[in-house]
Amino acid sequence: MQYKSYNIITYGCQMNKSDSERIESLLENSGFKKSSLSKANYVFLNLCSVRQSAIDRVWGKIDNIKKINNKIKIILTGCILPSEKKKFLKKADDILDINNLFNWSILEKKIDKNKIEKFIPIMTGCNNFCSYCAVPYTRGREKSRPVKDILDEVNKLIVQGYKFITLLGQNVNSYNGGLKFSELLKKINKIPGDYWLSFVTSHPKDMSDELIKCFKTCEHLIPYLHLPIQSGSNKILKMMNRKYTAEEYLKLIKKIKNINPNINLSTDVIVGFPGETKKDFKETAKIMKQVKFDMAYIARYSPRPDTAAAKLKNNVLQVEKKNREKILNNILKNTALEKNEKLINPSNGSSKNIQILIESKKNNYYFGKTRNFKNVKIRTVGNQQPTYNNLIGKFIDIKIIKANIWNLEGELA
Repeated sequence: MQYKSYNIITYGCQMNKSDSERIESLLENSGFKKSSLSKANYVFLNLCSVRQSAIDRVWGKIDNIKKINNKIKIILTGCILPSEKKKFLKKADDILDINNLFNWSILEKKIDKNKIEKFIPIMTGCNNFCSYCAVPYTRGREKSRPVKDILDEVNKLIVQGYKFITLLGQNVNSYNGGLKFSELLKKINKIPGDYWLSFVTSHPKDMSDELIKCFKTCEHLIPYLHLPIQSGSNKILKMMNRKYTAEEYLKLIKKIKNINPNINLSTDVIVGFPGETKKDFKETAKIMKQVKFDMAYIARYSPRPDTAAAKLKNNVLQVEKKNREKILNNILKNTALEKNEKLINPSNGSSKNIQILIESKKNNYYFGKTRNFKNVKIRTVGNQQPTYNNLIGKFIDIKIIKANIWNLEGELA
């Protein structure tokens, strides 16, 4: 084989990150070695076509890569609209179908390296056709993997020592591979071992009562849920083709918190969708304050080719989109810090130990996540050092000593 070194650049969601992980494993198993852009023979750009801003960055990135290494072969994969493929081929050497990953001629079978966290795609594609989203055009219609394949893969990973399993899908809770998604979770939960289980991304319309109950009955399922709302305005939600109202979304949140009051919630929000008035935006801000999300991924609307919303007049000024994004981010900062501070001094006044999974270490700090998906760093000093040897990949109990907006700081319990 002529080319034996590679580099990967990833854009977009957890599905793309999972795909890049698989590409890397396959490349390594095929004899490739990871290298810098200046020395690599191949660079794989794993793209996300959900937002125009992401695609705009790719054009500039390709030019920069060629300046760094004019002999490198540029390969594109991931979510790419059909209308953009011809344009990209003018600058890239090839475009490979991510849905046909295991049949790429340059790759062989997959191997696993990271023994802490693993993303397992259980379905791909989407049937929802939200008016702003290109996923149905780039990933195709929904296809679910067979239950047995998923259970075999999860069981294998747990036996190998993986501690955090995340099930992936563009609309993961619409899984239909022979069982309902809630039933699949229950089967996975019965697999013995010391591990956490999670899933992304969910659609509110598929958030059944049976699935919500899993946050109480499935011991391995962590109390964390990413549930995009996108807008708090019923008018905008209808234009987005989201298939639920703001009131229905809030009812779901109430049910979820009744089942598990300690659950952490994150969401996606789009500001400046065509036709979004100041009144519409205030409805979104109202829900942000009411739900008190632990995290929110807030994006300014940008039209994507081939989507229904691209035909609408993009009539919210960019400066207004930026201002609305800032307002929501400020609400998020306040609620996130408020909730994090409660972990230092619980309402009952008692000291509270929290289990975390250690993921990495840098200098005198270990880094990990709580069961409800909050980032934590722990400083190791003095006589603590021997106690902290070889903790990566292990569950430990800590006490939270400081709360920041986006993370926590702790010490050994």
